[in-house]
Amino acid sequence: MTYDQFLIVDCPTAYNVIVRQTTLTIVKAYLSPHMLLMKFPTRNGTGVIRGDHLSARTCYATALKSVACKPPMEAMSVQGLPNGSGPIDDPREETPTPVTQPVLELEKVILNEEYPDRCVKISTTLGPDLRTQFIDFLRHHAEVFAWSYDDMPGISPDIISHKLSISPVYKPVRQKRRSYDVEWYEAMCTEVDKFKAIGFIKEATYPVWLANSVMVRKANGGRRMCQDYTNLNKACPNDSFPLSRIDQLVDATAGHELLSFMDAYSGYNQIFVDPAYSEHKTFITDRGLYYYNVTPFGLKNVGATYQRLVNRIFAKHIGGIIEMYVDDMLVKSRTAWGIWKT
Repeated sequence: MTYDQFLIVDCPTAYNVIVRQTTLTIVKAYLSPHMLLMKFPTRNGTGVIRGDHLSARTCYATALKSVACKPPMEAMSVQGLPNGSGPIDDPREETPTPVTQPVLELEKVILNEEYPDRCVKISTTLGPDLRTQFIDFLRHHAEVFAWSYDDMPGISPDIISHKLSISPVYKPVRQKRRSYDVEWYEAMCTEVDKFKAIGFIKEATYPVWLANSVMVRKANGGRRMCQDYTNLNKACPNDSFPLSRIDQLVDATAGHELLSFMDAYSGYNQIFVDPAYSEHKTFITDRGLYYYNVTPFGLKNVGATYQRLVNRIFAKHIGGIIEMYVDDMLVKSRTAWGIWKT
């Protein structure tokens, strides 16, 4: 006999029970969404659960009404990192991508009194002893956090580098230069100076591919310089390397009392581009032509390259105490105090 644990939630909903994918696998259930049918083996033969299309539509409509009538939940906003390592916006759109908000209230913890802007956030629901131990631990290991590009030496090309696979069917495209107002030009020049100073970009000569630079607004009100690699991305086939499935990551965290979330500082920019493909990413600015020698945002298949990197680095821990989705890391523990054993 197979058993599973269920979490009882006291809230209005149109559904009687929600079964996760892991449970369906355990009970060896077969689903047919089109027929609204589920079959599973039992001691007395095959068990069958049938649905009704009319009831399903009614249930779905009721669920939508309950969500629409639900008052907005108060949450503390999560400020993006100054380097802009959040979701990538479409360079052709002015509206920034909304940032997900946490449900629990968080408090800021300053790691070094000499740098009050260097802080992390912890939950306000931690017990006094656990909170004190957490803060002491974070301050003792404050050197592992990156606060600027100087703290980010990058990944050695001997470990991994990003390569382009351009289909010969597509001809190189040199986009015509676009015009912007004075405000955007000034912001673009500031970004170019910053990237040149930290060694992210170099001047290009006689590029084969050429893309326009576009300034987009970030969710925190700042600006980020992106490149319109639409033509180059079309010429590159998809990298089939599998990314982690969100539903499996959610199931893997179920039952853990303590979760620690971390984000890689300017994650993609930590990987260098193979020199043979560097000038393919040349872009236009008011200062001239430049190309990235690190992996830029907005380029196709960079997520797969980064997932390869983290899978290689944390191979012994992924699925155990760590879950990874590209540049987002989650450290989990079954008990609150068990985090110190991991």
